Amino acid sequence: MRHIVLILFTLFLTVASLSAQNYYQKKAESYAREAEYYQKKAGEYRREAEYYFKKAAGYENESAYYLKKGDTDKARTQQRYAKDAADKANTLMRYARDADDKAAMYHRWAADALRHN
Repeated sequence: MRHIVLILFTLFLTVASLSAQNYYQKKAESYAREAEYYQKKAGEYRREAEYYFKKAAGYENESAYYLKKGDTDKARTQQRYAKDAADKANTLMRYARDADDKAAMYHRWAADALRHN
């Protein structure tokens, strides 16, 4: 009778250990997917920010053109457009940094989950 209880107890511990390993493996994979998502988002934010930086440079060029022509109202308007575009680009770069931070956090969590294996 003791042997049967001992065998059942050992079997139970083995099954529990395997299910815990499977749980942590799945958690690590989930965290890795989340990290990949945030890395992708950061890249998208950077590309969009680059677009707005280029737009800001274009508005600056147009402002210089209108100043040269003597049309200060249009030059001021173009300056305002350039400032707005640069502000949008800086906001997007902040979003990219935040997404990078989240990706790093999920990578750390995935590594921690794998250490439990």
